[in-house]
Amino acid sequence: MTGRARLSGPAVPLIAAAAGLLVGLAVTLLVDSIYRADASIVLVRQGQPPGSDPQLARAAEAAAELFDSRAVAESAIRNVGLDESPQELLDRVDVEAEEGSSLVRIEVEAPSKEEARRAAQEVAEVATVLFNDRFAPQTEASVWEPASAAEERVSPKPARNLALGLLIGALLGLGVVLVGMGRPKRHARPTPPPPPVKGVADPEPVVEPARAAGPFTKPRRGEWTVADVEQLLAEQGDAFPEQREELEIYLDSFRSVAGPDGRLPGGVVHVLEDVFAPLIDRATARR
Repeated sequence: MTGRARLSGPAVPLIAAAAGLLVGLAVTLLVDSIYRADASIVLVRQGQPPGSDPQLARAAEAAAELFDSRAVAESAIRNVGLDESPQELLDRVDVEAEEGSSLVRIEVEAPSKEEARRAAQEVAEVATVLFNDRFAPQTEASVWEPASAAEERVSPKPARNLALGLLIGALLGLGVVLVGMGRPKRHARPTPPPPPVKGVADPEPVVEPARAAGPFTKPRRGEWTVADVEQLLAEQGDAFPEQREELEIYLDSFRSVAGPDGRLPGGVVHVLEDVFAPLIDRATARR
């Protein structure tokens, strides 16, 4: 018998499972609680009940992108008195349009049920006000389902964390036993990386072509960028002083949903060409 005490095979998985259980318990106690609340907004045409209108379904997709914007977040933060930036609130907000429907669902996560419910309700109300200020009465948005918070928290899940910790610990312990039962293997020498091929250069990054300087020219559908909207507003915005502030809000919301190259999604372009129609008409008529 040697001077060192050795653990028997069955004891190793049990000890590892107990350790995994403790890790799961620690995660449950240390992770902040997160609750989720949701509300829904419906788009309707004047004098008509909600229905499966394909045009309204496309409008709902565009509205969902506008609702998940900095303009909505800033107003909601002011109204509720939240101590966070617009981007921090947007990180907790999820807005999606139901496929083939004029319904837009808003979900918000927060450390408490009441905070989640209040934030979801405020985001829904601010979104409807901003939408109706521009598109009503032809198309109106209204809160279809008031915000309500789920009773169970989204995270952490004590039962799930403990079960996963127990399972992972047991599997790791079993793996240690199986490795110990096998014969030691000689480590193979690592294969050196292949030498670089001479004369072959790395591919050059694709650069987005710059738009030619000059007066505003209306882009083709699908080619609108934030720079196009900025140029349009800079050249024609002074002709519409009463709408200037509203147009600036829309421009700011477009920046929040633009791609890395500044290109705007197709759904947003549909709204853009409607909102900025007077400026576009004036710019093209003067050519």
